[in-house]
Amino acid sequence: MTSDLITVNKSTYDSLQKELVELRQAVESLTHTQFSTPVKYNHEQMNLFMEYTPAAIAIFDCQMNYVLASRRWREDYGLGDKEIIGHSHYEIFPDVPQHWREIHQRCLAGAFEQCEEDSFSRVDGTIEWVKWEIHPWYQDANKIGGIIIFTEVITTRKQAEIALANSERRLRDIATNLPGAIFQFTNRNGVWIVDFISDFIWELAGIRANEMMQNLNSFITLIHPEDFNNYVVSVFEATENSTPWHYEGRLIKPNGEIRWWQGDSTPTKNEQGEIIFCGVLLDITASHQAEEALKKLNEELEAKVEERTAALRQSEARLQRLADNVPGMMHEFRLSPDGEMSFPYVSSGCRELLGLEPEQIQKDESLIFSSAHPDDINNIRAIMLQSAQTLENYQTEWRITTPSNHKKWVKAIAKPERQTDNGILWYGCLFDITELKQAEEKLQEQKKFLHSIYEGISQVIFVVDVLDNGDYCFAGWNSTGEKLSGISPAEIAGKKPEYLHGEVEGAAVRQRYKTCVESGTSISYEEFLMIKNEETWWMTTLNPLKDSDGRIYRLVGTTLNITERKQAEEALQASQHFIQRITDSSPNLLYIFDLEEQRNVYTNQAISDFLGYSNQEIVQIDANLISSITHPEDREKVIEHWQRFINAEDGEILEIEYRMKQVNGEWCWLYSRDTIFHRQSNGQVKQILGVATNITERKKAEIMLQQQTQNLEKTLLDLKKTQIKLIHSEKMSSLGNMVAGIAHEINNPVNFIHGNISPASEYVQDLLSLVELYQKYFPEVPEEIEEKIENIELEFIKADVIKLLNSMSVGTERIREIVLALRNFSRLDESEIKAVNIHEGIDSTLMILQNRLKSKPNYSEIDVIKNYGDLPLIQCYPGQLNQVFMNILSNAIDALENADLVNKKREINIITEQINNYRLAIRIFDNGLGIPAEIIHKLFDPFFTTKEVGKGTGLGLSISYQIIVDRHQGNLSCYSTLGKGTEFVIEIPMTQTPVHK
Repeated sequence: MTSDLITVNKSTYDSLQKELVELRQAVESLTHTQFSTPVKYNHEQMNLFMEYTPAAIAIFDCQMNYVLASRRWREDYGLGDKEIIGHSHYEIFPDVPQHWREIHQRCLAGAFEQCEEDSFSRVDGTIEWVKWEIHPWYQDANKIGGIIIFTEVITTRKQAEIALANSERRLRDIATNLPGAIFQFTNRNGVWIVDFISDFIWELAGIRANEMMQNLNSFITLIHPEDFNNYVVSVFEATENSTPWHYEGRLIKPNGEIRWWQGDSTPTKNEQGEIIFCGVLLDITASHQAEEALKKLNEELEAKVEERTAALRQSEARLQRLADNVPGMMHEFRLSPDGEMSFPYVSSGCRELLGLEPEQIQKDESLIFSSAHPDDINNIRAIMLQSAQTLENYQTEWRITTPSNHKKWVKAIAKPERQTDNGILWYGCLFDITELKQAEEKLQEQKKFLHSIYEGISQVIFVVDVLDNGDYCFAGWNSTGEKLSGISPAEIAGKKPEYLHGEVEGAAVRQRYKTCVESGTSISYEEFLMIKNEETWWMTTLNPLKDSDGRIYRLVGTTLNITERKQAEEALQASQHFIQRITDSSPNLLYIFDLEEQRNVYTNQAISDFLGYSNQEIVQIDANLISSITHPEDREKVIEHWQRFINAEDGEILEIEYRMKQVNGEWCWLYSRDTIFHRQSNGQVKQILGVATNITERKKAEIMLQQQTQNLEKTLLDLKKTQIKLIHSEKMSSLGNMVAGIAHEINNPVNFIHGNISPASEYVQDLLSLVELYQKYFPEVPEEIEEKIENIELEFIKADVIKLLNSMSVGTERIREIVLALRNFSRLDESEIKAVNIHEGIDSTLMILQNRLKSKPNYSEIDVIKNYGDLPLIQCYPGQLNQVFMNILSNAIDALENADLVNKKREINIITEQINNYRLAIRIFDNGLGIPAEIIHKLFDPFFTTKEVGKGTGLGLSISYQIIVDRHQGNLSCYSTLGKGTEFVIEIPMTQTPVHK
């Protein structure tokens, strides 16, 4: 610890204390010294003072505007090169707390205030420590000119003090010979238990060790109330983070004595996971008091050293910082009596301004003048000579070219002083005014441009000044105003409105000027004025102009002669009045509608009869006509009707029907016939003329007719469905009877023929054997028999008759199979639900359609590919289901017959499969041309067909749909892809519940 302390002997300490008193007296004297008195520092001293002082110093006037600020002040408060001189401290730092503002005001009133340690938070959240003093300074013996603020950031020192205190505490913990209360605390199940505490706790806290070991709260209750929360937080953080515990605070002993104590420990855990604190509690009251005294002594010694150093560097540092931060180049320019010129001092601003180093200019003063434009040299010298002779301030502007060939405008301002040797020394600045010059040039260009508009525009532009007393007078007007009135801008300048307009009109004009000023915004209005004894109308706009304080000081007005328009409007009104008398007698609604302004220009009296609105009410809702009284369903239609006029011809009539809301809330139907009424100069339609007729009663009749039509259509649809059922029932009944009759009638003769073919064959064989015997034993036959044998070709008959009988046998067998298929297809004996083999029904249908599957001259044979699944017997209506197969397969054959398939076989695929334990699917798909997507949803509609007239009734798929969906509680769907084919999918339950009709 001793290595961190400053050791001084008594004589040194007394010497430093004496110097500190003297420095404070010097500062006190300085604050009461007028800056402008002869007792003042020269520039070099001030420069050194401001540049090298380690403290931040700022000088303010009575309004808290910056007069001077040291470089350290700018660095400490993050001001950089920001221009602050002449600006308010509260403008630079708008968040200055109120207590600082109060301190400033007290010091401006003559008080002296200081603080050895004070903290503040920066924008980034960091805490800084400062030491500060504030003194007033005086302009004369009795008047305060402002304040001087000295601040020093002592954060580093403060941090060092904290580190020193921590180091001292750690050393005291290590020192085992220091008196303290050794302890061990254990946290068992969330409760702190005192395992041990030494007897020193009596001296520290005034309680016995055994008392504390029995109840820790006997110690906790002695903690100073202001320190209790910090104590709890310190224990919690050490416990949670397993970090060393260190705490300092106050105890209030039972006798009321307050003692400072310190606790240190490192938390550990035992095998049971319990947190154990082993450490020492120390009485640090004496050391705490010693630390405070030592801290104060060190601060005083440091302050003494800092103040003595600041006195040596303050003046130079201040001026140097000023010179480095002032825009441009500060300089001293000397003209000796013998005409020799030199620059004793040049600030660093010459680098940016001239591209030269200060040493270069001090060594060769001609560099300044050689960079000037040749046309400006004579003027520079003339003004310099005049300033030297009259000792008036030197001020001029000229152009320069820097060594890097940059062109600039500069401005020099300097104050001359005559030296003791009759030489002249100028103290001045050189500024870059290039941007200002460029702005002036642009301003001149804009001024010329605006002047050309001002004088060239055909409208009258006039300017009115707003006087401080609230009165108004003309400042002038353009040439158009002069031509109109015969009064020149110079003559009208300074004249009041009554001069131009007379007392009555002048008062009205003055009131409009007042309205514009009070509103603070532009206003436009129409006004009637007598100009050269003629009645004229004008459209006038006034625009207020505001100064930097926001006060309106001038009005700029533009006015347009609208006399002709007003006369035209009056003529139009007269014409409209005449037309109104005619149109009001019309039973129809006549109107003129402006498409641009979206309002009715004119309506006749019929609008009141039609809708119940007056003309005034129509005018009030014009802007919202579409959204207010037009039916929501008709708004888009009305807007489209208006848009049709974009391409309409003159004389063309466009018609529309729409609904409008009447006053009583009911809807009125109108039938309008509109035509173009007026176009703009560019040909665009502006207004339309329309005649509207009330068709509400007709519309009501139409709506009633539509409702009746819908009812009739529904009835017709029901009749069609009934008709389909009847047709289907009759057709199936007739077809079944016919098929059964045909099968029965064919079956009897076929059985007769088939049954006699076998004995006939035997008889023929016997006869042929007999003929052969006759030929064998009677080779010589009569000529007549020989001739007959040749004529009948007996040998051919003998060979062919056997083949003939065999063919007849095959044919009759085929007929029997067909009859069996017909009986199986008709299922007349199975009209109710039966358990059948579904594949037999499909095969029977294919047997009947066999002839259509064969090849024809114009297309090849149709292959039927069957892929039957292993299905059990299915409960269904067999005859009706066979009808579905017949319709779908017939349609597939039709599709393939009409399809032009190049190098592609015609195929019909039939797949049966069991979907689950309850349902099966029958898929029938062909590879034809497919069905367009837009008609698939119509396939099952009654009487819908894509076949030619006479080739289809449109009932097959509709009946099939009813059989599958209604009778079998199944599903019939169609999927098709153009160019690939069509698939019909039949899904039915495997068991059926009878459906009662």
